[in-house]
Amino acid sequence: MAAISIVDVPATGLASVTFAAATGGGDTIASGTKSLAGYEQYSVLLLVKNANAGTADVTVGSLAAVTVPASTGFAVIPVPNEGLNDASVAVTYSGVTSLTVAAVRVLP
Repeated sequence: MAAISIVDVPATGLASVTFAAATGGGDTIASGTKSLAGYEQYSVLLLVKNANAGTADVTVGSLAAVTVPASTGFAVIPVPNEGLNDASVAVTYSGVTSLTVAAVRVLP
């Protein structure tokens, strides 16, 4: 398992976000979306690119699996806040061949 670093969405947009290979045993993200008194402070999103000929299922924390389409597939998956004290959120994959990921923080 590798820890995916969260980066702020740059002014240049998502085109300049660096993606890393997904890890076979799954990955973790430091923490998820934060809210205070019902107001969202910021959102964390997992970006997934799939260049493999087959689809890939990605599960983030307690959310239902998201199927990323084959070949040029792309998914944006919200990262939930899984607990107190910035608990890590687990990310699992049905396969990691040609699958790359990045985590971004989006301010409201």
